[in-house]
Amino acid sequence: MFRLLSVLLIIAGLAAVAYGGVRFLGEGPELAPTPAASSEINEVAVAAESQATPTEMDASKPRLDEAPLAKMTVPEIAGFEDTEVDMASTSVPNVLDTLQKVPLAHETPERAKFGRPFDVTLAVDGTGGDNAREALPGRGNIVEGEGFVGVKAQATLSGAAFDIEATTPEAQTVSPLTQNVWRWRVTPRETGSQQLTLELFALDGNEALPVRTFRDEIVVEVSRFGQAVATAQSISPIIMVIGGIGSLLAGLFGAARFFRGH
Repeated sequence: MFRLLSVLLIIAGLAAVAYGGVRFLGEGPELAPTPAASSEINEVAVAAESQATPTEMDASKPRLDEAPLAKMTVPEIAGFEDTEVDMASTSVPNVLDTLQKVPLAHETPERAKFGRPFDVTLAVDGTGGDNAREALPGRGNIVEGEGFVGVKAQATLSGAAFDIEATTPEAQTVSPLTQNVWRWRVTPRETGSQQLTLELFALDGNEALPVRTFRDEIVVEVSRFGQAVATAQSISPIIMVIGGIGSLLAGLFGAARFFRGH
């Protein structure tokens, strides 16, 4: 029995040291430029500025009184007479006029397992029909609604308790022939009731106009093994390495005493 306990301590110590070491190396800080390198760069810049003489600096500056445009008025520069512009007659296109109302639907699971990935899917039907639901897998909780989209749309998924990876382009051109589908691979990293936020944007050039937001509550369950993994991830890598070394030494000490007695 004592020999078995020593072997278990050695195995647990090796596992803890290896896992903690991998986490510590993965979370290492990025290298930053040293103060010596920064000071050398500053010295070179100061030396380059000091080499320029005042005469050269004055010669490089343009004189406003010599510029041909300095004596001209604003209407003369523009090439037309000084007339008032009626701002009321200028029409500014409204972004909302370029949008169309379309049906949309998204699917999330009601429950999830800790550390086990699942898919979240959003479908937008810009064909003029009402078939957004048909583009979903149909295995989870489906929520339907309506939203405004333009020529292009963008969808994002966020959640503090999840690792989220987009498996389809987040910005897509709305198709008049078939449904647009967005899909994400989501891995729960915390247990309990967690929230996912799905946002849909209408794209107009470089502008993104929010048009619809969904917030879904997902219950993340955990098995005994998953609970052990969650506990291990919450421990500092340094503490895990120190504990693993202690367990390894205790196991080696116990094994040495056992073989010495025999």
